[in-house]
Parts: sequence; C-alpha cells; structure tokens
Amino acid sequence: LLPGGRIWEGGRSVMTYGQKKRLKKRLLRILTVNIPLILLFVVIVFPVYWTVVTSLKDESTILDIPIKYLPSPVTFSNYKYIWENMGFDHYFFNSVLVTGVSTIASTVISVFGGYAISRYRFKGKGLSYGVLLVSQMFPGVVLMIPLFVIFKNLGIVNSPYSLMITYTTVRIPFCMIMISGFVSGVSPALEEAAQIDGCTIMQSVFRIVVPTIAPGIVAAGAFSFVSSWNEYVYAFTFLSSEKYFTLPIGLKLMQGEFTVAYGSLAAGCVMALVPVLILFAYIQKYLVSGLSSGAVKG
Repeated sequence: LLPGGRIWEGGRSVMTYGQKKRLKKRLLRILTVNIPLILLFVVIVFPVYWTVVTSLKDESTILDIPIKYLPSPVTFSNYKYIWENMGFDHYFFNSVLVTGVSTIASTVISVFGGYAISRYRFKGKGLSYGVLLVSQMFPGVVLMIPLFVIFKNLGIVNSPYSLMITYTTVRIPFCMIMISGFVSGVSPALEEAAQIDGCTIMQSVFRIVVPTIAPGIVAAGAFSFVSSWNEYVYAFTFLSSEKYFTLPIGLKLMQGEFTVAYGSLAAGCVMALVPVLILFAYIQKYLVSGLSSGAVKG
C-alpha cells in the first residue's frame, strides 16, 4: 500500500476502485459544470471588455488588421469628444432626470398599492390582481400609439414629462405585484401590536412594514431604474427635440448612414453602463436578500 491509498501491484501503482470513482466524478464535474460556466462567463464578459477596449483606442486604429486586444496607445479622446462635442452631457442629465423621477414615483406608488393588495379585502380584488398580471403579457409597443395620442392632446409630446408618466405607469404593475409578495411575508400581528401602542395605520406601515420589506423595495426600484434607463422605443417616439434626448437616443445618433463612429459609440456605451454598475454594486446585498425573501411567505 503506497501513500495516497494507491496499491503497488505487478511492479506498478494501481488506483483503487474508490479512487477511480472519485476521479470520474471530478472529470464529469469539470466537463459538465466548470467548463460550461467558464465559457458562459467569457461570452458575457468579453463584449463588455471589448467595448471598454474600443473606447480607449484612437478612432483611426479601431479597424486595424491584425486586431489588437489591448489599446496601444491608451487615449481618452473618445470620451472627451462625445462629452464636449456631441452633447452627451445633456443626454446623460436627461436620462438621470427622467429615470430618477419615474423610479421614485413608481416605487412609492407600488409600496402603497402592494400593501393594499396584500392587506385589504375589497370587491374586485382578484380581478384587479389579474389585470395587473395580464398587463405584463403585452409588449410595450402596443401602448405606443394610444399614449402618443393622449400626450398630444395634453400638449406634452416632445417633453420629458411624457417619458416620466409612461415609465412610471408601465413599471407600476410589476413593482406592485413584487412588493405585495414581500408585504404578505410580514405578519399582521406586528402592525396590530404597533397600533395597540398608539401608532396609526400609516405610522405602523412606515415604522414596521417598510423597514422590514426594504430589500423588496430596493429590488423593485432597481428593476424600475434599469428598465427606464435602457428604454429606447418610447423615447424615440415621444421626443423630437435634441435637447430632450436621453442616452439610448444619443447613442443611436452616433451611427450615421454610411459610417459608424465606433470609438465614440463604445465610449458612450461605457458611460451609460457606469451608473448601472455603481447602483448594483451599492445595492447588491439588498437585491439578493430581497429576491430570496420574496420567495418565502410567512
């Protein structure tokens, strides 16, 4: 018997049956789990890496052959160009304004709506919940023409208000359903105890329910933020003045009829991606706990 459990037989080292079985399991795990995960990671990360690399190259060297996988030399001229010459600062500010207002509005409204659906019994509650669910099955483009007609009659076409209203109303159903699930996981006895101690219904909601379901509220807010930040169809339909354009439309303007400014486009994509990365880096712990706690009731 050799060190490691091997057996010396016929002048050579032989693995035992248990060692062979463990080796087969290890190889099977590498082939079915490790390698696919590595390939998936490369597929997901490489486009982001290539976008960053392209944004740091000079426009004249981006299409050079052979391909350079590292920028040489590194230049930030693309970022400077889009920020100073293409009005990217206005697009960025417009996106922050529209997305921020719609995210706050949809999240606050969804908290009250989700609480009402979870806690109260009223006539038509099942129908209301069903309508919220069915509304998520229709593509957003179905609402585009009716919304355009409504906003035209209201005189708010080609203004950020049209996007704020649209993003808020479109995100509310999903966020309301999500938050109602979190509220259902909070025992009503906690609110009753707070009300016995002198709290009003609103005070019990803000002092008991809201802090308890904070991860769920963050998850709903993150969904609303990302959906609104990346939205293109409504923005392209409702806005015609360049001073109101958001980031997705600004990125589209970098693609000409015959040429594409790849360096500027890549720099714009990176700048549009940074706020989302910062947001998720900050709220990831709340987001993960919120998604997991929402799956458990009681």
